[in-house]
Amino acid sequence: MTPLYYTLDDAHRWAAFSGDYNPVHFDEAWVKAQGGTALSVHGMLALLDVKRSLSHEVAHAPYLSCTVRLRRPLLHDTTYLLTHDSARKGAAVVTDILAGQIFLSCQLTPQTHFPPSEIRHRAVLGGATLAALQTKFVPLLPTAQQWHFLDALLFRHLIQDNSVLRQDAIAALQPHCDTLSSLLSCYPVVQTHQEVIFDSQLLAPWQADTLPAALEIETLPALVVGDLQHGAIVRIANQTRFLHHNISSAITLKVGPIGAQ
Repeated sequence: MTPLYYTLDDAHRWAAFSGDYNPVHFDEAWVKAQGGTALSVHGMLALLDVKRSLSHEVAHAPYLSCTVRLRRPLLHDTTYLLTHDSARKGAAVVTDILAGQIFLSCQLTPQTHFPPSEIRHRAVLGGATLAALQTKFVPLLPTAQQWHFLDALLFRHLIQDNSVLRQDAIAALQPHCDTLSSLLSCYPVVQTHQEVIFDSQLLAPWQADTLPAALEIETLPALVVGDLQHGAIVRIANQTRFLHHNISSAITLKVGPIGAQ
């Protein structure tokens, strides 16, 4: 078992890298006005520690799938336990100390292929941008593997990629929100799932001298189920290729009242 503990300072460090300034992590008055009780930890921040702990427990395979379920929000200034599942190789859960409730679960499983996808938009991150992001990321996970950094980079791009909000499925849901910030100002947004599929060669350590001159990120089709009044489920995804190795990320968001989570 490994204790996990996150503070508001940790939240600011993750937000400085990711751009995720969702008020559920920073504005307690806003959270309570929406039906919540306290500030929550960024799920992707906690998952850095979980994914690192599992990256050495995987069987040999061409590709790997990392599936995540965020069941309950972790709270700041609270100790949780990261426990590996003795019955399932490459699986772990994060629980509270007293009741043993599961807050998030994560599993790495072998895959034989990288799934083909329709591409909706392409963007390029230049070398200067990548170098600046690497500088912000290294303190978050000093012993990162290549897929850890790329996974975080894809998440950052997903929540800042305005082309996602212009896709018909999402534009129909909330047509006057053309940026994530404007969406967050209107409705609570909470991540519930993630799936990352990546070439197993990306288990190699991340090294500063492998930083590419540019990185192309491809946005994939979004999926929306439900409506904002009762709570909508939104799945957004993207992918990239690093040193000829593929990695994709899909995150699922619940958009709507916090009390409905």
